[in-house]
Amino acid sequence: MKKIMSKPVLAVGPFHPLQEEMEFYQLTSDGEIVTDIDVRLSYNHRGMERIAETLQFDQIPFLVSRICGICSASHPLAYIQAVEELAGIKPPERALYVRTIINEL
Repeated sequence: MKKIMSKPVLAVGPFHPLQEEMEFYQLTSDGEIVTDIDVRLSYNHRGMERIAETLQFDQIPFLVSRICGICSASHPLAYIQAVEELAGIKPPERALYVRTIINEL
């Protein structure tokens, strides 16, 4: 008769003080060696796509700035650039400089 041994599993997340965003890690080990890892990023589904469907186009930058806690400038910029490209709008030179400064901060 074989003896079945289960491997120890360590779950980390979805909240951990060292993580900037919500993530989930499940580590499987064999002694002191990690043999498998299950990673789930973007663990918290907030339904932002559905919320955006109910907003006016000029309200969406405020919503997308809350997608990620550490990159609150890049998501609105990506949205604004997409809208400008779709509408065929060329932003003024000064706006491009201001965007560059904001994204460099």
